[in-house]
Amino acid sequence: MKKYAFLLFFLLFTSLAEAGGRILFVPLDDRPVCLDYTVNTFKAAGWDIQTPPHDIVASFNHDGDPDKLYAWLESKTPGASAVVLSSDSMIYGGLVASRTHKLSDKDLGERTTRLLQFKKQFGGIPVYVFTTVMRAPKASSAPVEPAYYKEYGGQIFRLGELTDKNEVVGLTASEAKERLSLSKAIPETVLRDLYVRRGKNLAVTERLLAGTENGSFDYLLLGRDDTAPYSDAHRDARKLEMLNAQLLQRKVRFFAGADQLGMLMLNRAINKDEGGVPIVHAFYTDGVGEKTLPAYEDDTVRTTVRNQILAAAAWPAPGDKYADLILAVNTPVDGITLQGNDAANSIKLKGEQHAFLKKVEDYLQKNKNVAIADVAYANGADNALVQGLFDQRLAWSLAAYAGWNTAANTIGFALVQGLQAAYLTTEDKEDLLLVRYLDDWAYQSNVREAVRKELVWPRQWKDGAFRSEQKLFLESSITEKMRSFIKPYITSKAISKWQFTLPWNRTFEIKVDKH
Repeated sequence: MKKYAFLLFFLLFTSLAEAGGRILFVPLDDRPVCLDYTVNTFKAAGWDIQTPPHDIVASFNHDGDPDKLYAWLESKTPGASAVVLSSDSMIYGGLVASRTHKLSDKDLGERTTRLLQFKKQFGGIPVYVFTTVMRAPKASSAPVEPAYYKEYGGQIFRLGELTDKNEVVGLTASEAKERLSLSKAIPETVLRDLYVRRGKNLAVTERLLAGTENGSFDYLLLGRDDTAPYSDAHRDARKLEMLNAQLLQRKVRFFAGADQLGMLMLNRAINKDEGGVPIVHAFYTDGVGEKTLPAYEDDTVRTTVRNQILAAAAWPAPGDKYADLILAVNTPVDGITLQGNDAANSIKLKGEQHAFLKKVEDYLQKNKNVAIADVAYANGADNALVQGLFDQRLAWSLAAYAGWNTAANTIGFALVQGLQAAYLTTEDKEDLLLVRYLDDWAYQSNVREAVRKELVWPRQWKDGAFRSEQKLFLESSITEKMRSFIKPYITSKAISKWQFTLPWNRTFEIKVDKH
């Protein structure tokens, strides 16, 4: 059965690849995780993924241009095998723009209608769309949020949290009093701006849902960008999920996360519903394990894993006997997700981590494809786990590894790169692994904090608005620190071939690529 399932998937992949299948992809924006890392994965596996010119895709200093994106699509769609689109890009101009736009109901209506008519316009080409529920961050600031978030962000989050909780389970007397106080403390103009935009975005998403049911799209993914068990984002998602429960099972899937949606949907476009379905078995670190509720999310890890496997057009299996991929999910033992730069993130292996690595090793010895989704920490890798992978000489034997940003982001990336690993050369697979070790482990859990403490904060440089000379200095320093950090672990590789830049002019993320 395993061989049969894998053979069907292989035959589907090779037949489409050999036919020169061209997939058009419009990402959320041009951050590396959304664009370069995603596209590079599929190109390495043999797919022709075409993307719009960079200057019309959203970036750190400008919104995307929906009109020019449509013009590009119209010129490229004839002859393409599928189209994968971010509705945030096509309607608002990108993910950040979806949180900050001032678009009228008329403009939003026209842009949404244009997207809903796209499939019909091009003779029924498969169209896969992913969208996001407007996030509810506990803290944020301009330019990625409206400017008032700098002063009122924490209060806005708490008000949304209490409002959602009130509708679901009710509030205590003290909570009700706090909610009333917050509604008075936050200026009316701020609340009006926030909730008018939320209402507009919700109406757009409701139209996308209805359109999916009517055949406008082959599949729709709804990602909940930064959220919590009770929040404005969770509240919006509840409303959307109630629209059509049956549709959710057939053509739509909801789950936490945003930046991994393009990755998942490209995999779905490649595999297609009628093709072979790879089987994925997941296991978790001992302790709270699959019941972990990660930071920034409102679902357990188990729920997220299952939903993302299905979204990628694969099948979650309770056992490993017929599995084409083993998804090893490294969860925090106590279920509490700390930050990657937390002092607790040491290189000392705990008993549960030893057991986790032993299980990974056992599967590898059985010639199983193993992908690790490292979600023990948010915004960075588990230092002890990755150190253990290198110490035990397992690091380069994996099908995939990921440990960046939120748990949902990590799970989606590890899953899809793991599914695509079967079609990669050894060199390409190791390059993809190295990018993740460099980014998620070396930078996010270690170098980033050092750079901020040693270089950015003492100089009082404004993170996110570096001057050109500051940015160049930081990139040079980051390169030096990255090469020094990783050198003991990749002696067989030429680290000098890799470069590290700050694509969004902030230290939050880097771009890792070869010269």
